[in-house]
Amino acid sequence: MGAARTAFARANARAGVLAAIAAVVLLLSGLSTAVIDSLAGSSVSGLRSGLAAAQGTAGAARWQIRVAHDPEAQADAAASVLDRMITPLDATWARSVETAPVDATFGEAAFGAVLLADPGAPARSELVDGSWPEASEAIAAASAETAVPTTLHAAAAEALGLEAGDVVELVGASARRLLVVGTWLPLEPSDPAWFGEGIVATGATADGAGPFLVAEASALDLPAATVVRWTAVVDDSAVTPDSARLLRAELPDVEPALRAEPDIGADGLSALGGLDATLARLLAGLGAVRAIAPLPLLLLAFTGIAALTRLASLLGAARRGETVLLRARGASAARLARDTAVEVLALGVPAAILGAVGAEAVLMVARPGEARSPAVAAAVAAVVLVGTLVVVAGRAWLDARRPVVRGSGDETGRLARGLATGGSVLLVVLAAVALWQFRLYGSPLVLSASGGVEVDPIAVLAPMLVLAALALAALRLARPIDALLERLAAARPGLVPSLPMRQLARRASLYSAASLVTMLAVAGLTLSAAFSGAWQGIDTTASALATGGEVRVSYAGRDVVQGPDELALDDGLGGVEGIAAEGPVFRGEVRIGSEPATVVALPVGATGRIAPGTGAAGAAAALGASAADAGTPVPPGTTTLDVAVALDAPAGTGGTVAVTAWFLTEAGAATPVIAVPVDVAAGGGDVGLDVPAAEGLRFIGLGASLSGASGADVLVSFGAISLDGSSVAGPGFEVEREHLLTSKAPAARAHLTDGGGDPLPVVLGAELAQRISARTGDEFAFRVLTGGAEIDAVVAGVLPVVPTAGDDGVLADLGALERYTFDADAGVPAFGERWIATAEPEQLAADLDRAHGSTVIADARSASSSAPFIAPAIVALQVGAAGALLFALIAVVALVAALGGSRFGEIVVLRALGVPARTQSRARAAELAVTLGTAVVIGALVGVATALLTSRELARAAVAGVPAVVPVGFGIDLAPWLVGIAVFLVLAAAITAGAAASVRRIAARPGLRQEEG
Repeated sequence: MGAARTAFARANARAGVLAAIAAVVLLLSGLSTAVIDSLAGSSVSGLRSGLAAAQGTAGAARWQIRVAHDPEAQADAAASVLDRMITPLDATWARSVETAPVDATFGEAAFGAVLLADPGAPARSELVDGSWPEASEAIAAASAETAVPTTLHAAAAEALGLEAGDVVELVGASARRLLVVGTWLPLEPSDPAWFGEGIVATGATADGAGPFLVAEASALDLPAATVVRWTAVVDDSAVTPDSARLLRAELPDVEPALRAEPDIGADGLSALGGLDATLARLLAGLGAVRAIAPLPLLLLAFTGIAALTRLASLLGAARRGETVLLRARGASAARLARDTAVEVLALGVPAAILGAVGAEAVLMVARPGEARSPAVAAAVAAVVLVGTLVVVAGRAWLDARRPVVRGSGDETGRLARGLATGGSVLLVVLAAVALWQFRLYGSPLVLSASGGVEVDPIAVLAPMLVLAALALAALRLARPIDALLERLAAARPGLVPSLPMRQLARRASLYSAASLVTMLAVAGLTLSAAFSGAWQGIDTTASALATGGEVRVSYAGRDVVQGPDELALDDGLGGVEGIAAEGPVFRGEVRIGSEPATVVALPVGATGRIAPGTGAAGAAAALGASAADAGTPVPPGTTTLDVAVALDAPAGTGGTVAVTAWFLTEAGAATPVIAVPVDVAAGGGDVGLDVPAAEGLRFIGLGASLSGASGADVLVSFGAISLDGSSVAGPGFEVEREHLLTSKAPAARAHLTDGGGDPLPVVLGAELAQRISARTGDEFAFRVLTGGAEIDAVVAGVLPVVPTAGDDGVLADLGALERYTFDADAGVPAFGERWIATAEPEQLAADLDRAHGSTVIADARSASSSAPFIAPAIVALQVGAAGALLFALIAVVALVAALGGSRFGEIVVLRALGVPARTQSRARAAELAVTLGTAVVIGALVGVATALLTSRELARAAVAGVPAVVPVGFGIDLAPWLVGIAVFLVLAAAITAGAAASVRRIAARPGLRQEEG
């Protein structure tokens, strides 16, 4: 018989074992490919979806400076920098020019006109009527009027009473005329390309209206500050993790590069925008995925190699006689190993290819739209095939070098034992080093020198190395545990359980491979469940802290309160189902000295209802007194507030004084009523102001504004206040009586004389409190950037994290903050958010987005979740655990086959001694049940121990930006764990039942002889 026929005959005789090896190759190749490629695809899609979801300034970077004397040279210089640094990294940029409000008139009305030159604006907008300023008919019409064509924001046009054909006069040394040729509205004011500008959303600012879209030349040489801006956004359809990392590293260097260009100028170049922070957050999510990705791969590798080792041992044991015979006839160990390698290649190559291709096909169906990588699949298949060759052919070579016949897998030889011992010691050392590194950093992620997040190559291996080391240590305890079980079983009558326990105690090595693979698989499943549970807990907390309410509604274009605030009086949520509680929230930047911070002002009495799960309700209770003292309650049903106003001015002074009253709503939002003008020439009179029809109103003072007095000073005196014609007694409605209005200070506020003088109580975030060295009871001052109010405050408490502001936030009552800013004669901030509690946040957010369009952005807490990155990683980890369980089942099948081959003679002897077939069957079932049951329990304990050491740190690393003061709880996601264990036990029980049935069938055969085995 030729060598080829001999090799074929040998392979055919052991087709079952070789088929099992091919199955392991197929599973290992397919699952590994699926894990790697799915995580790569989900990382890209998560990055792109995160950038697509970023709105306003969060999705853009902007550099701006005053327009230079040579705008063209300035534009060319900036283009050369941005084209070199930004454009190659999947980002685009656009240049625009905008003026500060320019004094303008239309008829008798005077206002500030904001001009905008933005070539890209028409692509992001829609015409309401008329045409764009660059249209030929617009240019011709403007030329006929000796004017400049402009297309005006539709909301500004309505507020100013302008329409197509009207002419606006710009005053000043370089006066020019603007012909309104049309009106426009932005398609999406939250588009990052608009950079979140309030005037784009609403058509107005605190001191101007617009924008008036014009050609760039028309926006230059005006008596107002004119700035040129370069706004960069990322192409979310093309960006990759690599380009995002490079862009994140490049962004901080753009401003210095622009500053180094002489033609740019040096007059106030500034860098703005949150794109850098958004990229940092998303890249941290990618880093978390890279930190988790090795776990399922290592679990598959450990269990797959263990299963292959068991199968290789089984193949070697089955061929022990053949090996001895062939070696006696002159076959070399290398030739026998080569023949085995050929067998592995013949079956392994198709299996590896089929596994990789099958995984790609499944991913294409399950996750359409994601880019797949054939190179990754080919590399994985090659690695799996090479690893299988090393394990199986290497074992065949070792067996051929040791031709002495022994029991099937009972003894492994000195070399093998030495290698196993050395490998175990090395694994323990590596696990200890990796765990030390992991605990040192507290995470597998570390900050690089450039400030980016990198995966530490040693710490990232800690969870799986610790798991494998603990499993090996537990396996070393198998002999003493089995010996103890043997003693306990021997005390009981009957062959069962004493017979199977004796077998386990005396032949532990035969069961070790299956036990080890089972331990690793169950431990991996337990670790994945623990990581999932810890991540769900910290992700829920982080999402709540990032969003505030279960749904957060953000209103575009709100700045300071300038007139009656309709949103304060009508939340616009009437008829919307599913709202359990809601409240207005102001969130804005403040400065404590030079320290930046974020103030969050909300109705503190409703904190527990509108911000559940944030932990802020307890700390907010310390602000309850400030909320109660914010204003004077107005009796329910009041419709009119009357006040006597006296005006003292030089004779002949014209103009009017507009008088208004300011109130707080029940939730604390400030709003004035419609002002009533009083002629200066008339010397005053009784003023009746309409009180809004709202429950829980509180009065905080009066306001007066002078116009048309031609530079004269006017003294305003307020008399007693009455409500619905009845005088109001007591200090609650007493206001400061006299106020001087001038051309330089044309507005004044009459504050309440009662209250408001004490510092504003606030709660500080823990990090901020530490940074400014503030404790409860300490006083400090801060400035609110929105409105510019200087506030004296006192620390009423410290909170680990202020919702939506992090650990450097300032928490205050909304009504109290509004009252203090009113009393500071500064701009009173208009709340820009509404926090809502609901049982169905995603549905409510979608409904609000549909109902309100682009003027409202509604985000559920899920929008802040790390799930787009981490959920696929958890699925990959669960897939790795499921694959490990499959390998454990294959190892059990191999164990059953090894037992059947090595213990046939035992069945004959026991049968001859009168042991019934049923007893032998029960004994074999008991052996397997105890082996697998013990392995499952030990594996679960190993998994819990590993999880206690690593899962919380992994969960924290998986959620970017969580302050260190937020604890991570230990929890186990029981549902997938129970399903995995149950399925494994059912299938293992079926294999055990089959093995027991085989023993019973053999033992029941009449005339059984040992040589039949």
